[in-house]
Amino acid sequence: MVNVRWTGTAGLEFTHEGQVILIDPYHSRPGKFQVFFRHVSPKTDVINKYLESLTGQLSAIIVGHTHFDHALDIPVFAEHFDGPLIGNASLDTLMTMYGKSGRVTVCKGGERVELPGGAVVTVIPSTHGLVAFGRAPYPGEINPADRLPLKSNEYRHGTVLIPKLEVGGTVFMHMGSANFAESELQGHYCDVLFMCVPGWKKIPGYTTRLLQIVKPKIIVPFHYDDFSAPMSPDMKVPTLPLQDMAGFLKKISQSAPDAEIRQVRPFESMSFK
Repeated sequence: MVNVRWTGTAGLEFTHEGQVILIDPYHSRPGKFQVFFRHVSPKTDVINKYLESLTGQLSAIIVGHTHFDHALDIPVFAEHFDGPLIGNASLDTLMTMYGKSGRVTVCKGGERVELPGGAVVTVIPSTHGLVAFGRAPYPGEINPADRLPLKSNEYRHGTVLIPKLEVGGTVFMHMGSANFAESELQGHYCDVLFMCVPGWKKIPGYTTRLLQIVKPKIIVPFHYDDFSAPMSPDMKVPTLPLQDMAGFLKKISQSAPDAEIRQVRPFESMSFK
């Protein structure tokens, strides 16, 4: 049995046989004024509170790309375990800034990495969605000459990766941005597809061709919350504007009529056998 929780933004938590694997954990959620006009830093107290809620041992972390809403909190999380930390070269640069050089298993795409507890992750090369004026926001690599704390626009996305996680007999795919490289995705399939919503209209094949290739049995929309607003399990999800969730759901149901579409609340537990 694999228990999965969406923890907000692109964050996923997988618990299987006492081991916890995280993808893109992001809990600090700095406010809009700080995001646009100040530096951003991890909130250690918020991260520690979340870690206390885990029902297993944190054993691995995977990062799909290094925008701040995916990578900001990673240096603090890395202090709490010594297992695999998987990501791109910009994640390695970020960790080096925090005095943790060599901590990252650096991936360019195509690598298959064994994780504790028998899990395996394959990182598939991808490309970022076009969400800001038809462009991918903050492209390029994190500059090692920058000084901490960084501004939000200094968290460059680096190489974009799609993690495909095999754990407990189920194959999960994490689309942390609404885009993909079709040639790289060919031959990859999943049981459960976590699918980023913002920017879905900018890439026509995202809600059609993607689903034809990976053939998911279950589709879970995520990453549609306003990641600069507070969020907790007992409150209404603060959503980003202009996403057309109804249109998104209609499109994916038409493109994958045999797939189950699950809409879940943050921190709601889903179980997969």
